[in-house]
Amino acid sequence: MADSTTENLLARYEGNRFVRGLVQLIPFGIGGAIDVIVLKTLNNIREERSRVFFDELANTSTPLDPTMLESEDFLHCYFSTARYALNSRRREKIQMFARLLKASLGEMGPREVDEYEELLKILDDLSFRELEALTIMDSFSNSPRMSGQNDLQWTDTFWKEFEDRIVSDLGVPRDEVSDFMNRISRTACYEMFTGGYHDYTGGKGKLTPTYRRLKRFISNEVGNAI
Repeated sequence: MADSTTENLLARYEGNRFVRGLVQLIPFGIGGAIDVIVLKTLNNIREERSRVFFDELANTSTPLDPTMLESEDFLHCYFSTARYALNSRRREKIQMFARLLKASLGEMGPREVDEYEELLKILDDLSFRELEALTIMDSFSNSPRMSGQNDLQWTDTFWKEFEDRIVSDLGVPRDEVSDFMNRISRTACYEMFTGGYHDYTGGKGKLTPTYRRLKRFISNEVGNAI
């Protein structure tokens, strides 16, 4: 990316030493011979994604400590996160990457760098539509639950409505909803029901503690991931 991009970003975050320091660590060069029109398009795309990422980092009521720029662990997390964020197309997902990085600075954030990397890879692996599906299922978390109901019986009470939302909101064909949700289980954010439930024919599942933990770190200040 051209030097003007770095200058634009530095000017945008004038007064925020923490974010300005992070901006200067990003190598914005494209490299190689490239058509000037294509180069301009790439520059615009990367500059816009960078603004979304750094705007979200700067959007905090808690001042970010510039001394963190001297922490090897933080810088490792930052470079890994920035790489994923700047390769993301969806603005909302870029913001999630920034929130996850901010969470690593707090006492309640990921405890170790290894845990952070695991959560980072899970977030990267989830498509935005899959994140929307998890959010839709999470919206049913407060559905009434009768005493003695197991997880499947409780899920049955709202599954039809959940399925309708996946079809209408995400455009997933009705006969592919179970397959669509099953694919999300690769990330450990969703678990399919298996085993000897009476009259259970398969295809349903539930959110996991891994999803709950990831959601806590990528949600905005009002508790919404998306």
